Amino acid sequence: MTVRRASGSVRQAFSDLRFELAVIGLLVMTIAAISFAGLILRNTVVIGPGGSMPFTTEWHGDDILGGNSTIDATLARPLTWSCQLRRRYQFPYCSYVLKLDHNDGRGIDLSRFQTITITLDYRGPADSFRLYLKNFDSRYSKVEDGGTDKYNQIELPLHNGRQTIQARLSDLKVADWWLQGNHIPYRWSRRQFDNVVALEIDTGNNASPGRHVFRIDRITLEGKIVPVEQWYLGILGFWIILICMFTISRILGLQRDLRRRRLLEQVARGEAQLARESARRDHLTGLYNRRGVTEGYQQMLAEGLDRPVAIMIADIDHFKMINDRHGHVVGDEMLAKFADLLRRNVRDTDLIARWGGEEFLLIGHVSDAQAAVDIADKLRIKIAAAEFPHGAMTASFGVYYCDRLPDKVRPAIALADRALYAAKESGRNRVILHESGAENPISRAD
Repeated sequence: MTVRRASGSVRQAFSDLRFELAVIGLLVMTIAAISFAGLILRNTVVIGPGGSMPFTTEWHGDDILGGNSTIDATLARPLTWSCQLRRRYQFPYCSYVLKLDHNDGRGIDLSRFQTITITLDYRGPADSFRLYLKNFDSRYSKVEDGGTDKYNQIELPLHNGRQTIQARLSDLKVADWWLQGNHIPYRWSRRQFDNVVALEIDTGNNASPGRHVFRIDRITLEGKIVPVEQWYLGILGFWIILICMFTISRILGLQRDLRRRRLLEQVARGEAQLARESARRDHLTGLYNRRGVTEGYQQMLAEGLDRPVAIMIADIDHFKMINDRHGHVVGDEMLAKFADLLRRNVRDTDLIARWGGEEFLLIGHVSDAQAAVDIADKLRIKIAAAEFPHGAMTASFGVYYCDRLPDKVRPAIALADRALYAAKESGRNRVILHESGAENPISRAD
């Protein structure tokens, strides 16, 4: 008892120490979360080869407006294209589109991003290019018509060679031509990035005719996961909730300990009962094993000796052939189904067990020897008619009848076993009765 109390004290001390260490750890994490909020909250998305945002591409020139400018691009080299601008259309252009949805109107929420950075290599006569972030909103957009997506645009400077260009998303504005062409009311005319379905790059205003070559290395969007103010409020709320939870846990501690003790006692009793029951049961069929038969028979003896009893042994015919042909796994399945068939066709008061291998034992009270034979034959017929895995199956029965319970069950089982042996010698799939006191131990066959 002293050792147990000492062990409990050590565990409690260790538990308290763990709690204190956890609090210290949370304090350190809180200080770090406040000090490095800018780094922690930084959210970066990269669009490009090996980037974190998947996309598909498409491109077109001004031919849809009657022009003859062309664009040369391939799926094999994404983010690389060349345009040949020609004067047929008044404002020649070409467009390269990165689609961020699956043509279903479900895009990417970029509303928490502040900047977009484009690293590219350009060759051509242009001094600017247009960037569009196209936003889908079911109030005015249609899935089948990309022209109804809101065009948030900005014109960015451009020169020959490799360059990195950065813009604030707050500098983008909705294209006037899009507002007018789609008759958008004023309340929906503000820029919008909550469901961006495409990023489009066009040659800029007043782009000169000629060849324009673009190769984008990467497009980076940067922002914060949540506003800094919300971050600090979240930390404060976390500590308030933690303190409340700690207080409640301390108040309910005694009740938890009491419930735990009661539960452990119930589990211990249940495990003890389960262990006793498992020791009496065959693990494959769930029927009694030999130990279970002994204990069950003792119970029958305690209930009274003066009632007639039948002891039967059933043996599956040619079971070795089943194991040899189909394997032991199938054999086990057939044993389990055989046991279930017996269980469902005997009385709850009967004692039923797996006696060994493919032999099963049944002990139950009957009115006379003929009733015992009738019961065994009924089981034999049901077995022969049942469907088993990988084919039909039959069984032979040896029956021993006695007008009162024997003091010892093993000799009676041996007599039933002799009758079973005779049944198998006589051709199997039959019932043989061994009657007590008969000169010929095999006195009746079915």
